[in-house]
Amino acid sequence: MSPTEFIYLCMLLISLGLGHVVKHARNPQEKRLICTLVGVSMVVGLCGWQAYHSIFTTLVAGVIVAFVDPEKCHIWNFAFCFSYLTFFRAGHFFGLAAPTAFSNVVQLLLTLKLVGVAFEVHDSHDVKTKPKISPSNSQVDTSTKARYIADVGDPGIMDVFQYAFCFIGIITGPYYKYKTYCDMIQCKNSKDIPSIDPLVQRLKTLVPIGLMFLIMSHYLSIDYVRSDEFYTHGYWYRTLYMVPMFMLFRLRMYSAWILSECVCMSATLGAYPVSFKPKVGLGPSVDPAGVDSSDKPTEYSYETIHNIDWYQCDFTTTFRDGMRNWNMSVQWWLKNYVFFRFPVKAWSTSITMLVSSYWHGIHPGYFLSFLTVPIILIAEDSMMRSFRTEANAPWYDKFNWFFRMRAFEYLAMGFLLLGFWSTMRYWASTFFIVHVVTFLFIAIGHVCRPKKNMERK
Repeated sequence: MSPTEFIYLCMLLISLGLGHVVKHARNPQEKRLICTLVGVSMVVGLCGWQAYHSIFTTLVAGVIVAFVDPEKCHIWNFAFCFSYLTFFRAGHFFGLAAPTAFSNVVQLLLTLKLVGVAFEVHDSHDVKTKPKISPSNSQVDTSTKARYIADVGDPGIMDVFQYAFCFIGIITGPYYKYKTYCDMIQCKNSKDIPSIDPLVQRLKTLVPIGLMFLIMSHYLSIDYVRSDEFYTHGYWYRTLYMVPMFMLFRLRMYSAWILSECVCMSATLGAYPVSFKPKVGLGPSVDPAGVDSSDKPTEYSYETIHNIDWYQCDFTTTFRDGMRNWNMSVQWWLKNYVFFRFPVKAWSTSITMLVSSYWHGIHPGYFLSFLTVPIILIAEDSMMRSFRTEANAPWYDKFNWFFRMRAFEYLAMGFLLLGFWSTMRYWASTFFIVHVVTFLFIAIGHVCRPKKNMERK
């Protein structure tokens, strides 16, 4: 475990304890004060003077949300926040210090929150001013068939600031909406909402994953792949080395995200009655006012802040489903605020991947990996249309799982190596095996596509 990872662990454990303090706070004002003071202290303590980036971004975004027409505030906020990311990351070209690891991750998560709250204000305003337009036709999460858009009111600059600097998830996620934050703050019976049992159940998953990460991190390092010594080994050693490296990468992210979910549970953030049908990122998918209350004890769900399904990530059979179960709250943000809203549907996937890679960072490795994703999806869809049938589905799915895992491992090396030449050097040492197989699958799928499908197209 590196010193940075150790600091992350300490911050998450501190947040876990403070979450219970928030849960048992006497009133909304006390909850809000604790969340904001702890959040600001964490940002300043971890980022030092570079915290001014986060504070400045939040204040400007708050002004946009508070004073710009709701019809356009989401566009202005998106443009400002993502433009500032460029200045933030390229500031060292103008004499500023390069962002630290902590200031970078804080800025990333703040960008999602600040853009997200503007979209919430826009959607809420649309529903109030255009009641004749069915929500099913508006730009909402159609994949979950959502029919309810929450009214978030008119948040002011201070409201936006308090939401942005809430300590829960400020350095690791998950992403949660402004409305979800407000529901936690305004909840009057939070001390009665179950949090210990679901937290313990989640920790049972964390223990074996965390132990495996500690063991593997002792023996594996991405720095070894950057060394000349690594490339003295044979082809299969170099190619297969990405398998344990991706496993280590997954274990690190699983551990951080599961512990982050536990922090949310300790404060009852994202806890909604099961009858509200909460969805990841979205929150309630039905209007709570229309849900019948009964005398039965209320059963709560934390699905809103469910950020990682490690089992589905590892064992689901398709590349697309594997992506959906990875960092699910950010996936929800990208899907609802980029994919569904981009006007040219044929380019929606590519633009979403471009935004995602830009959001992660300006390192070429991110772009090389993310912009390969649409090609892999095309290959997967092409092969499935041509060869998968009900009769051979069990065997075909195993075949598809094998190749989609190899694709994830291959792309993960771009995430880990970051640099253009270091990524290309590694991929070249494998003879670009995944790129070659991907284009081969596209060609085979096209040639072997059943005639019936070609005529229908």
